[in-house]
Amino acid sequence: MNMRKTSILAILGAAMTVAACSDNSDVNGDGKVSRNERADEMRRDGYLAMQPGRWRTSFAFTEIDVPRLGNKEKEQIREELSTGASGISCLSEANAAQPGPDFFGGEGAEDCNYRKFDIAGNRVSMQLSCGMGSMGKADMDLDGTVGDTEFRFDTKLVVHVPIAGKIKLDGTMTGKHEGSCRGDE
Repeated sequence: MNMRKTSILAILGAAMTVAACSDNSDVNGDGKVSRNERADEMRRDGYLAMQPGRWRTSFAFTEIDVPRLGNKEKEQIREELSTGASGISCLSEANAAQPGPDFFGGEGAEDCNYRKFDIAGNRVSMQLSCGMGSMGKADMDLDGTVGDTEFRFDTKLVVHVPIAGKIKLDGTMTGKHEGSCRGDE
């Protein structure tokens, strides 16, 4: 389960590095929103930089749909993913204007393609797909707000795992600034 938790963390973290709403940030029309297109969107639409320092991120999955599993097993997966995906990170001053995947989710978030990306001030909405190597892939929709000291996203996650099939999760992802980094993040 550790590898799955790390992959889910990476996917959720990658989602926080960017955002999507009403205009088309896929300027070249290739169906993917590149890192440069995301950066242009953030500059164009006035992204509000986050405060550098210690951040606590929490996930609460309220709905889970896993084929072939009973309620007890579903509840256990929901709890493990919520706990495993939550954590504390240190956001450097250099990265506060545009946090990278490692701030939110750790290693492995680089294999993501953003299909939709828009940001307007603090309002964020996006769609992305992330590979998880041999574990499968995940599709995610995020919609919410990002402020300088907190963020909140309604999250819809569909994980395609060869062994278990399609796992659907709905919930929220929240983050709160807790002051200066302590070095134990």
